[in-house]
Amino acid sequence: MRAAIRRDERADEFGQPLRSAEPLRAAEIGVSRRRRARAGYAAAAQIAAWARAGTSAPARLPGTAEGFAEWAQYPQPEALDPVSGWRFFYHAHAVRERLRAEHGHFHIFTPGPAGGMGFTHLIGISVDVQGLPIRLFTTNRWVTDEAWQPAAAIGRRVLRPRLAGASPGDVACWLENLVVLFAPDIVALLYARDARMGSGIGPDDRRFEDRRLRIPSQTRFSLAAALRRLAAA
Repeated sequence: MRAAIRRDERADEFGQPLRSAEPLRAAEIGVSRRRRARAGYAAAAQIAAWARAGTSAPARLPGTAEGFAEWAQYPQPEALDPVSGWRFFYHAHAVRERLRAEHGHFHIFTPGPAGGMGFTHLIGISVDVQGLPIRLFTTNRWVTDEAWQPAAAIGRRVLRPRLAGASPGDVACWLENLVVLFAPDIVALLYARDARMGSGIGPDDRRFEDRRLRIPSQTRFSLAAALRRLAAA
């Protein structure tokens, strides 16, 4: 099954204030400051290497050589690690429908529930025109037609992201490093997503198909600021 974005995603909360989530302490999810810092510096080094080559994470994706088409997914089909089942793709909304300064965003998926089929949306990562990450966000189920799993079931997957077998490998490894760096924020956003959706939500709950609710939780972030905080800790 392939991950895809529903075209009516555009009829949503675009332009509404960001709903942030307080990051969990790294110790609460078992990721060390040293590991997060190492991942962050690797992500920053990769951005610098791309900049020296005149490229960026989105521009490295197959199909982008002729320019980006609004709502097209890159790559097509999505980048998939054939061993782990983790996958990702990138796309951009129409300019009038994007967050200010956003060029587009990556959607990252993990495998669906154990013994089941499909995929589960873990996190979205927005980037600016230079390819610098600027926002983390979660989505309602209807946006990607995912196999919904609660935060308690998928939160700890941020400790072992498994995208490295996907192509292009440099982009896949870069996304892995961002997941590790922002692991506490991602887990907090997943719990905030669940809180926004309401307790006791079931697989047939109509809230999953509510077109007024696209992004249950989101927060802006800065890679440079995150590295400064880790260095000062």
